[in-house]
Amino acid sequence: MAVLSLVLRQRTDRDAQPNSRFRAAVFCLNLDVSTHMTHFKLFFSTLLFFTLSGCTQQASNLADTYSLLYKGFPDAQYSQEEIQALPYASIYARLGDGPRGFLVLAYAEPFSHNQTALKWMSADSEVIETVSGRIVKTLKLPGTNLAKLDSDTPDPLALGLLNPTTPANWQFRIDFVPGYHFGYNASSTFENKGADQVAINGIMRDAVFFEETVTISALNHTYTNQYWLAPTSGKVLKTIQYPAPNMDAISISFLKAYQGAQ
Repeated sequence: MAVLSLVLRQRTDRDAQPNSRFRAAVFCLNLDVSTHMTHFKLFFSTLLFFTLSGCTQQASNLADTYSLLYKGFPDAQYSQEEIQALPYASIYARLGDGPRGFLVLAYAEPFSHNQTALKWMSADSEVIETVSGRIVKTLKLPGTNLAKLDSDTPDPLALGLLNPTTPANWQFRIDFVPGYHFGYNASSTFENKGADQVAINGIMRDAVFFEETVTISALNHTYTNQYWLAPTSGKVLKTIQYPAPNMDAISISFLKAYQGAQ
């Protein structure tokens, strides 16, 4: 097994200037090599250091994080107290059957139909971007990446799947790379599967479970996304999605919610 790290430059004391803001992250690629197949596994381990008004808030210790490279890539695990102590929104994310990583919100930007795009980013600009719980873009993940998702109509996830007037069907377009895969039309249908429970950081939460069947006719390709919604607010608690053809599923658990405009 070969292990490649996309970020292996340790920050030293001289890198941190007074009253500066900086992020440090480890975004590792676990590369299993065999005769017939190369299987990529993604590991996110995000560390965040903030110096605001002369007060430093440290998310974790760099030495502890670098040691993860040699311990079989365990799942990231943070207590509720640690998560709430951070002043930024956070998620757990997992690509395929790789280890679970911890990501902190880097940017919140306007998106179409008066929505907000949340960008979960590493120090070297690897990105998972979500809108209302849907993955709308990825960048620098191993293999295929979703370059763009857009639609002429609002996403039912944004309208609220628990709203009885929200349509169950939706059409959108995706671009994905590598290759020239642009403007593929996709259609989706949501189905309410009823009440369920889902574990979020070890705590069982009541949820309403939805499945979304997505079809890209031009590629003769169909896949199913899953969403667990909070019964009262309708916000996504957890999701498992295939952002584009030839991509492994990405599982996201939303830990600390973004408090800005949605």
